[in-house]
Amino acid sequence: MYFKPTYKYAIAILATIVALAYCVGCKKFDTIDNTSSTPPSNNISIEQLRSLVSDKTITIEQELVIGGFVTSCDRAGNFYRTFTFEDSTGGAEIMAGLYDLHNIFPLGYYVSVNLKDCTLSNYNDILQIGRKAKSYSNYPTDYFYSQVLLNKHAKCYDIYQPVLPKITDIEHLTTDMCGRLVCIDNLKLCSKLHPDAWQVNQEGKWKGYNAFCDTKGNIIAINTSEYASYAENYIPTELISITGILQQGVFNGEECFLIKMRNEEDCSILH
Repeated sequence: MYFKPTYKYAIAILATIVALAYCVGCKKFDTIDNTSSTPPSNNISIEQLRSLVSDKTITIEQELVIGGFVTSCDRAGNFYRTFTFEDSTGGAEIMAGLYDLHNIFPLGYYVSVNLKDCTLSNYNDILQIGRKAKSYSNYPTDYFYSQVLLNKHAKCYDIYQPVLPKITDIEHLTTDMCGRLVCIDNLKLCSKLHPDAWQVNQEGKWKGYNAFCDTKGNIIAINTSEYASYAENYIPTELISITGILQQGVFNGEECFLIKMRNEEDCSILH
């Protein structure tokens, strides 16, 4: 029996084809599959790597594997093409070179890193993992830049564990804590006390550098990108708690510890 397609039937078939094409076009091919099997065993810790690198820039030639849980997120725009992770001994930063890393390496998920052929350096006292930088570069490491190259070294697994920040205070900060997620309570904005500091924000907004003092007068700086979604928002003037990734830098001409927040929710008012 011969079936003669009607006009409505042809329209329905066409609509189905268009819908299927749309679904294929919308599939995210830049997302690493985090439903993989068991990750490989680590044969070195972040703490051991920090000691191995020290103040040098080195390229790893042997099969070394580290792993940990993702501690930063670029969704708010304060982290730029990098993400951090930590194990029980310390924290490190991957020079991923890609955007929307929160889709590829979600916060709290386990990442395994094969270090062979990677270049490592302690930059701002954070252990950075990336490619060898060009000879004319001012930075010790370079981005991976491509998804293919990044996949060769870093893989995310469907193992979730929220990383709780290390609660500490300014007096007890140490360089081996750099790269880790920390939380410091009882801070108050004091940027106006440092009018000559480089890029310090005198308007009370997050953008740029801001100084915060604890109850003893110790200072820590917070660095916020102008591209962060909350950069133009005003900082609370009350006593606050700040969470973020610890690093070292220069503020008002002196070396000091800095914190890079992941989003505005990393600042909370203490009641």
